[in-house]
Amino acid sequence: MSAITVRRPEFVWPSDLPVLPLPDDPSRSCELVALSFTLPYLEPYLIRTMRVAAKEVRDPALAADVKAFSGQEAQHYKNHARVNDIVRSKLSPEAAADMRSLEDALDADYRQFSNDKSLAFNLAYAEGFEAMTFALARSVMRVADVEGVHTEWGNLIAWHLAEEIEHRTVTFDAYDTIVGRYAYRVAVGSLAQAHYLRHLLKMARVLQRDTHDPDVSTFAVVRQAIERNWRNGMLLGTLKTALPSYNPRDVPVPDEVVTIAATQGVDLRCSAPAGAEAA
Repeated sequence: MSAITVRRPEFVWPSDLPVLPLPDDPSRSCELVALSFTLPYLEPYLIRTMRVAAKEVRDPALAADVKAFSGQEAQHYKNHARVNDIVRSKLSPEAAADMRSLEDALDADYRQFSNDKSLAFNLAYAEGFEAMTFALARSVMRVADVEGVHTEWGNLIAWHLAEEIEHRTVTFDAYDTIVGRYAYRVAVGSLAQAHYLRHLLKMARVLQRDTHDPDVSTFAVVRQAIERNWRNGMLLGTLKTALPSYNPRDVPVPDEVVTIAATQGVDLRCSAPAGAEAA
């Protein structure tokens, strides 16, 4: 029995759903929407990875967490795929085609990783991504950051990030149990973060060009993302995951984040998932 709950929310997307979750902050909006567009490819890859990893797990608590983790990720990507279809229909034909091309490229990368890379590589990639999203969730789930977000968009983002915090230990424990090499985790995890962000920011540039700034450069999109995520603490939080002492169950979750998570039915006051104790 896992402490992780697989929820099945029923989001209702209105026909007039705006492309930009935060109309007053188009750059940040495009980054959030680009994040959504990556998930129908990233999260099935994580599920495939954990399905293989589950065959190596002997601890019943960790096995239950792995199963629940995959259940949550399945709900995430299915809900994001639905809203992505709506957004894509609102883009210009050229931008929609560009987004589809970028989606196909990301999907191809993840399928290639599943087919050709070792379990050690895929688990380290998974933990690199999960460590980054744990840092992201802690940095953006604050009242100052959620105010002004369109209601449906806000509920989707808050629910997803709350569950990222809830299952924060699973890939870390699976990697530690099956592979356990610190330097390899940091090396591949850093590669994973760079690989993922490269694809995300390409998507964000397409969205920015289509919605508000047809001349925005790749450099400008990257600079905006670095400045924004340094200010909110996400980049620093991600860098700290490379420390030898890092263990996600030891990282405090701010009270404000716990409060916002509770609005989506996610209780983060309880302890982290049991799993395997890290070495």
